[in-house]
Order: sequence, then C-alpha cells, then structure tokens
Amino acid sequence: MSERIGHVEILRLRIYPLDAESHDTLRSEVVVEPGRYDLYSDGMTTFWMMRGKLNQRGTWRMGDGLFALNQGDDPSDIEVVFPSRRFGPDEWAELIAGPEFTDGPDQRLRLLLDQEVTS
Repeated sequence: MSERIGHVEILRLRIYPLDAESHDTLRSEVVVEPGRYDLYSDGMTTFWMMRGKLNQRGTWRMGDGLFALNQGDDPSDIEVVFPSRRFGPDEWAELIAGPEFTDGPDQRLRLLLDQEVTS
C-alpha cells in the first residue's frame, strides 16, 4: 500500500501523458499547472498524483464525425486527476539527480519530503 511521503513541486507549466505507461503517439495528454502534488511510495515504487486539464493539442474528436486540429498546447475544460510514471528505486534516484530536479536553468521540479521520511 502506497503512503504519502511528501510533495513534488512543479515549477513550470508541464505536459504529461494521461497514461504514463502508454507509448501511443495519439495518447491523451494533460496540461499541468505549477503547484505542489502529493508524492507516494510503497517502498519499491515512487510516484506523484497530479491534477490538470486534458490537452487539446493534436486531433481532438468533437463527436458526430467532427474533429478539430490544434497545433499548440491548450487546456480543455475537462479536469482529470492522474499519477505520474511509477519509478523503481534506481529510476527514482536517477530522476532526482537529473537536471529536472537540480537547481539551475533546467530545473522544473522540486522534491519536498515530509519530516518523518527524512529523519
């Protein structure tokens, strides 16, 4: 069972796949605003839960055979809650050591662990 161990702070607007395990080029994506998102671990995997709006980039089915084409990232009115990819211990260590979590111009994420976890 996963328990909350802290937060991941997203520092810039990001686009994430709705299903992190999907590698389909037509997969649904989500526009996620900067903010704090709960971080979870079960001891073997680590992930965070996000909230965002479905992205209207690409071909958007409107119904009745109608489609829209949008070339830019544009949030729809449909809000979803979804998990990040699940990271094993080695993958997690590699991720938090990378440029996305490291202070500097490429930083996009910040790790905020609960006191109980760090002590």
